[in-house]
Amino acid sequence: MATSENLKRLATTFTVRDFMVRTRDLACATGKPDALAVSNANPDFSVIPIKKSGRVSGYYSRDSRRITLIKVKELISDGTGILDLVDVFEHQEFAFVLGPRQIDGYVHFSDLNHSLVKLTFYVLLEGVEKFALDSVKVRLTDDFLTATLGEPRFSQIQRLYKSSGDAGQSPINYLNIADVLKLARKAGTIDIDASLIPAVKRVRNGAAHVSENLVSGYNDVKTLAHVKNECMRVLRSS
Repeated sequence: MATSENLKRLATTFTVRDFMVRTRDLACATGKPDALAVSNANPDFSVIPIKKSGRVSGYYSRDSRRITLIKVKELISDGTGILDLVDVFEHQEFAFVLGPRQIDGYVHFSDLNHSLVKLTFYVLLEGVEKFALDSVKVRLTDDFLTATLGEPRFSQIQRLYKSSGDAGQSPINYLNIADVLKLARKAGTIDIDASLIPAVKRVRNGAAHVSENLVSGYNDVKTLAHVKNECMRVLRSS
């Protein structure tokens, strides 16, 4: 389907190198005394890279107050795709980015709020919403909408539709992604856990609005990864 092709294109077009912090722009230190000073001067940074002879080889952790050599699991390729990066951050809060010859950059889980990541999730969720809506469209009677969404939500949709006058094409246009997934789940046309639907809606809002984030803290990363994996599964089954 078109969405799968768009996602493949995004996965190969945009990678971690497009939004990582490059080594030359990192707030680095040369040793522990220097790292303490750099950390104090940058209170938002939990990790201070250690650079010697122009190369990053370790980092100072503000939490442990120790310098650690970079481990293999903390290295990712600069060609790592956006959706794969979500899986990386499910298990660690940061990673150093390996270029052709050396470490060229750094990414933190907060970089999942970058516009390119949000664009990728917007395309992913748009595809899921379109598939779900197409799968249930023939069953969208007033009775089915009311029974599935509840009378208060159905009445709200009807008010929005009627207030649009000639511009209102159909009540369907006023369904949000949570509504659509509930309807498709009720109809049995998609298999998705009901408890995940509110999270899908939050991710969609974060992807669609400049003022909102995909992740507000590290705990949100696991939810984002779960949403991504489930949505990819739904699209593969379409």
